[in-house]
Amino acid sequence: MQRAGSMSWRISVDRWSEAHNIALWFRAAERIQVEVEGVVPGPLDVEPLPDRRTDPSDAAELAEGWLAWWRSLVTAPSTTLPLDRQNPPVAWSFTPPAFSGLHGFPALRQAVAGHWEEAHRWHSAQKSVGLASGLHLHEKVPTGQVVAEVENELGRKARPFSLELVVLPVRDDEIRPVGPYRYLVPERVHDGPRWPGLLRSLVTPYI
Repeated sequence: MQRAGSMSWRISVDRWSEAHNIALWFRAAERIQVEVEGVVPGPLDVEPLPDRRTDPSDAAELAEGWLAWWRSLVTAPSTTLPLDRQNPPVAWSFTPPAFSGLHGFPALRQAVAGHWEEAHRWHSAQKSVGLASGLHLHEKVPTGQVVAEVENELGRKARPFSLELVVLPVRDDEIRPVGPYRYLVPERVHDGPRWPGLLRSLVTPYI
């Protein structure tokens, strides 16, 4: 998690999120077919994946369960807030040993429980590669520069706001809003040359 900000504003970048990335891995590995729209991003931008096929008789339940899982994750309260141990993060309900968030979807729960360690190893490897690349070390600079440029143009400091950017390893070019102040951003967009301009278009309405 990277954060940039001042006394009046804050932008957090949630990259290599285990909860989000593992959910995306299961969608890909189990060949779960869901429509790419709204808060549902494009396919995982990583290969190869396990050569595993979903039982056709379970396809509808797997799709319904995965959509419920994904929507719960992306609309959950901010993970940047202090941990409330009386009300643990939504992501915890989709982790071992209980996988309580999947109890209504036994086929999906069985698949997730059976291959959780594999998914976790994949996520850990991807995060290690990403950290070694050093890309995350440069995220604060353009964010601060973009906000400063807009402030200079407006001739005033930014109004108080807090923005969350969840960066996902997906084959997608669309930045997807999830309610106010939260956006799903494909890695290829976040790391691409157009990002400063796109970030400017995101933050300007709040400033």
